Amino acid sequence: MYSLQDGKRVVQFSGRLLATSSSKRTDSTRWIEFSLYRTDTGTFVLHRLGLSTTFHNSTCDLVQKYGLKEIPNYELKDNATPCEDCFPEMSDPILYPEEERSWMLTTKNPEAVLKALYRPDNRGGQYLTKVAERLLEDASEEDSDIDAAYRVQYLI
Repeated sequence: MYSLQDGKRVVQFSGRLLATSSSKRTDSTRWIEFSLYRTDTGTFVLHRLGLSTTFHNSTCDLVQKYGLKEIPNYELKDNATPCEDCFPEMSDPILYPEEERSWMLTTKNPEAVLKALYRPDNRGGQYLTKVAERLLEDASEEDSDIDAAYRVQYLI
C-alpha cells in the first residue's frame, strides 16, 4: 500500500512503482523528485515533490510570495542553506524555511502522464526536462502503455 502526499491530502493505493527520477545534485539547494506508479486497477499516479534546504529571514520577498511559515532557529534542519538574496543568519531567532511542495496526477491515460511532464519553451514549443526523460525511460522498461505513449508521439 502506497501513501502519498498531494498538497494537504493523502492519497493511498495498491500497485507498483514504475520509476523514480530526481534532479538533485551534490550542490543542490532546490530539486524535484518524480515517482510514477500504476495501481492494481490500472490507474497511473504521477507524483512530483519539490524539495529545498533554503531558508529566509523576514525581509525576503519570497516569504510573502510563497507564504512561508516562521520557525525558531533551533528547529532549522542541519543541512539548511541561507537564501542568496536575503542572507539570513542562522542565529536570527525566527527563520522561514522553504517547505516541500507536492503535486499529483491520477489518470488511466498514459498520454496524460506525458502531457503533465512536458514544459513550455519560450518559442511556443514544448520539451521534456532531463529528469522527466529519465523517469519515462525507466518507466517504459516496466510498463508497455507508458512505453507506447512515450516512444511514438502523434501530432494532430
